[in-house]
Amino acid sequence: MFASDKFELNHVNSAYREFAAEENLKEVAQAAGFHSPQTLRNKLCIEHSHNLTVNELAKIVKVTDNRCIIDGLLLEVDCEPSIAFQHFQSIKPTTFKDSLVKAYIELGILSDLCEQVKESRGLKANARNRVIRQSINLINEFRRLIYHVESNFSNHTAVTGRMSTKLKAAS
Repeated sequence: MFASDKFELNHVNSAYREFAAEENLKEVAQAAGFHSPQTLRNKLCIEHSHNLTVNELAKIVKVTDNRCIIDGLLLEVDCEPSIAFQHFQSIKPTTFKDSLVKAYIELGILSDLCEQVKESRGLKANARNRVIRQSINLINEFRRLIYHVESNFSNHTAVTGRMSTKLKAAS
């Protein structure tokens, strides 16, 4: 009959809870320049009247290197999770096969987590966070795989040249 004007931020709320469970909020509040740890706790409670600002979010991510709130926000607006530039810069030279094996390993871990959820007959908040975190890890591995392919085959002619050589050899 009518549309609700209440907007729920389920992914953000879950990310706030995950962040609060993983981090020492007293240390984070001090390092990020909050007046008190309670101020940070209040801002990590979605029902509270005080909201986390973009600048504060940037500060706590820089201090903790924990991107779960940013990922929750991106999921809320139907975007892919974030990945830091350092991840691409720290990629060690490996073969395509090694990169693919790493992605398969991450997929296996995710599959195992999903099987555990199935056996427990329900998805609790902690398990949900683990599944989301592992899914993000898998997405990042696929991104690294794409980066690896792009960096090894930087121009189209190199790929075409290799393919035509293989095709000639096969014929």
